[in-house]
Amino acid sequence: MNLFDDARHELDIWADSNLKAKFWVRDDDAFEPSPYLERLRDVAVRFDTKIGLAVIPGMVTPGLREFLAQNDRHFYPMPHGWKHINYNRGKKPAEFGPDRPISSMIADAEFALQLFKECFSSSQPIFVPPFNRITPALVRALPGVGYAGVSLMPNQLEWRLLRLGSRMLWRGVVRMTEFKRGPRIDVHLDVIDWKARTAQKRRIISDLLVQQLRGRRLGFLAPDAPIGLLTHHLAHNEDIWQAIDDMLGFLRSHEAVEFIDLGGWIDDHVTNQLRIAHK
Repeated sequence: MNLFDDARHELDIWADSNLKAKFWVRDDDAFEPSPYLERLRDVAVRFDTKIGLAVIPGMVTPGLREFLAQNDRHFYPMPHGWKHINYNRGKKPAEFGPDRPISSMIADAEFALQLFKECFSSSQPIFVPPFNRITPALVRALPGVGYAGVSLMPNQLEWRLLRLGSRMLWRGVVRMTEFKRGPRIDVHLDVIDWKARTAQKRRIISDLLVQQLRGRRLGFLAPDAPIGLLTHHLAHNEDIWQAIDDMLGFLRSHEAVEFIDLGGWIDDHVTNQLRIAHK
């Protein structure tokens, strides 16, 4: 039995229903060029996808700016916090967690935005919180700071609802929350098992993929909401690189899968939001 058979079966249902499942890739913690980043670029080329690259504004080197200028077809920069500092010592790590004053977090978000625009003015600033944690108060403040959107991971409640819904086959009883003042483009499948420091088991990846696909098909999420794959190029060993190849190779082989033009997708959503705001 192929490890992706369940996911293939779900995608076959999408194909039979004339639906397209949208996907994208986000890679975190970039601040300088490296052989790992070059290898990630090769992945983008091999699988014909533009990767959302979460760059740390307070650590960006001139070398990274030059590298991304030369590889703008393969990467879409996204501001990854400010300096990727963990302020929650002894707790789950967060740079923008609930223990900091909101004024301090807004100030850091403003510094990050200013530097990001100086480095990458061609990209819409989609805020990616380090450690995938952020206080709701800052999420609400981001549009006022000047961010076009946000990229998170689903919270525990969202995970439980989606898991329950995909098992019970309820249709549209609960709809997941959305970032109302701009695009929210999340990541859902982390290829890394952080406790074991190696690749996530392929069966787990496949099961999570089925949950995300089924949740969209049954109406818990909009069917066209992109499914995000999360990578961290600096933390990859050979098994992780192979897991990425296995997953992208499987997805690219199926007729019901489409990898979005990330910049175009974000621009369209920002334009729609502006149109709604001016009505």
